[in-house]
Amino acid sequence: MLTSTLDYKNAICRPHKRAFFTDLYSGDGTVLARDVPVFGGDIRANLAQRVTRSGTFTVGPEWYSEDPTAPLSPYQTVARIRAGIRYGNGSTETFQIIEGRVGTVTRNADGSVTAAVADRAADVVAAPFEQPRNSDNVSLVAQSERLILEVLPDATFGPHDVADALTPKLTWDSSRGDALDQLAGALGARWYQLGTGAFVLRQYPYDTGVVVARIVDKRSDTEGLLFSATASVTRDGAANSVVIIVERADGGAPFRVIARDTSPTSPTQYGDRFGRISKPIKVQSPLTEGQALTMARAELSASTALASQWTVTCQADYTLEPADTVFFSSRGVDSTQLIDSITYPLNDTSPMTMTTRGRVQPLATVQ
Repeated sequence: MLTSTLDYKNAICRPHKRAFFTDLYSGDGTVLARDVPVFGGDIRANLAQRVTRSGTFTVGPEWYSEDPTAPLSPYQTVARIRAGIRYGNGSTETFQIIEGRVGTVTRNADGSVTAAVADRAADVVAAPFEQPRNSDNVSLVAQSERLILEVLPDATFGPHDVADALTPKLTWDSSRGDALDQLAGALGARWYQLGTGAFVLRQYPYDTGVVVARIVDKRSDTEGLLFSATASVTRDGAANSVVIIVERADGGAPFRVIARDTSPTSPTQYGDRFGRISKPIKVQSPLTEGQALTMARAELSASTALASQWTVTCQADYTLEPADTVFFSSRGVDSTQLIDSITYPLNDTSPMTMTTRGRVQPLATVQ
């Protein structure tokens, strides 16, 4: 959750006006325009995707141009979009929800201009290795940062939340995105860009943490307002056994590590009523069996964390982010959930939507 003032927390629980702006930069960081008012669109944030944040934003008709050097142009423009509220005295409190390169710019029938935007992980993924790339004698975090800096020399990083380790001798053929996935996976983490623009390697949480917001279906001066919620329980995509198969590109002996849910109290216990569902993953990054074990346990947590899933529409709170823990109350049913994805509206009336999930706690053992 992003840090806000107490005034903001109080205001979003009462009737209020929203505020949206974007700053426009060229690809080299030159300022093209600041505080451009935004009149519509939405930004979607989903940590299950490499390009975590994407969407559209709408501005006035004066921003349309086919000149590649125009302030709003797919040839050069990076947008930093802020969203929040406007207080009664005219001041605003906003939070950056995406830094991304502008893709398509469209002049609409009513004269308004809509631009598509995707965070700068898209730039990284779109820059495969033009020839085989050998790893450097640095840590996994440092190697990940180097692969990003090769594409985005102005990239910023952190804070990361992983226990670092030395990168093995590796060779990557083509996909820079796959290389970064494997480096992060060796640390039981994912790489992505925050709304602030910084790239991070973080262990995506599969257990609910400290509740940062309460969203309920009754008007309150201290809790967010929930409009609607649906809940489901599913086994789609679940697995209770993960096999990490390490095939070393440096000529080292291949090995495999297996993590299974063997807890007798877990509803996804391997070989019990849930069945036997295995998920094999082939990688070349883990240096040691310990690193492969870290990756296996993280993947096992991901594959057994599908207890309950909620889809919620609520009053927009632009300080909320994926991976935050939120308490919901809907029609007498209470649940503490972890946010998987959020859609931030960029207009005064649309609700915020979220998909969330509860947690099944497995006790993984290694074979």
